[in-house]
Amino acid sequence: LLPYEHSHPRLFHRQWFRAALIRAGQYCSSFEDFEDERLYIELTFLANGYSLDFIKYHIKRFLTRFNPNEQKPMNLNRYTYLSFRNELFRCIDQQKRDLLEEQQLQKNHQLIQLYYLFDWGSRCQFNQKFYQYWSTIIEQDPELKKYRLKIKLNTKHCYSSNTLLARSNTTYL
Repeated sequence: LLPYEHSHPRLFHRQWFRAALIRAGQYCSSFEDFEDERLYIELTFLANGYSLDFIKYHIKRFLTRFNPNEQKPMNLNRYTYLSFRNELFRCIDQQKRDLLEEQQLQKNHQLIQLYYLFDWGSRCQFNQKFYQYWSTIIEQDPELKKYRLKIKLNTKHCYSSNTLLARSNTTYL
């Protein structure tokens, strides 16, 4: 069974599905093995109560994320599997390099991490605007520029209304 608990945020459920697919891509050297593993993952999630829409949506996002050719939609087959797998490994290696860079920045006290509550809306648009303002401020201030600071925005999901409504099955009189 999956590590499913009703109080886990929806983000965890997406991460479990994506992590299982990434692991399958790493371990399966042939397309046929990957397809078998993908079907097993899908059936496991279906057996644990996830909808077919959830599975289809996240499979599509996964294939889009690791598509080596962004101009064409990913049609995963035995001929395209190798380039897909190479892109998967390239992205994983890039993630490792980014993590090492972040650790180095933390060690040198050059990383500022900000956390903000995210309930609903365009998080990506907010982040872009914030980084744009941050760059403008840094470029205008030579004193700040010499520190070569990096900033990282992190979200904390706010499920307050859903949490309050679904917290327990207690009936109120």
